[in-house]
Amino acid sequence: MEIERSLRLKHVMEITGLSRTEIYRRIQAGRFPKQTRQSHKVAVWKGSEIKAYQESVFGA
Repeated sequence: MEIERSLRLKHVMEITGLSRTEIYRRIQAGRFPKQTRQSHKVAVWKGSEIKAYQESVFGA
């Protein structure tokens, strides 16, 4: 069994090279994985979804 990593916005920005604005723009357009709320101030993304996004955009 593999444990799912949760990534905060700063790490997602580093991994993808996208700005905060561009990430949220792509979420609105349905072209980027949606975040999950851990609290009202903390949003996280599933590491596996970010990896799959990168592979779909940049290839494997």
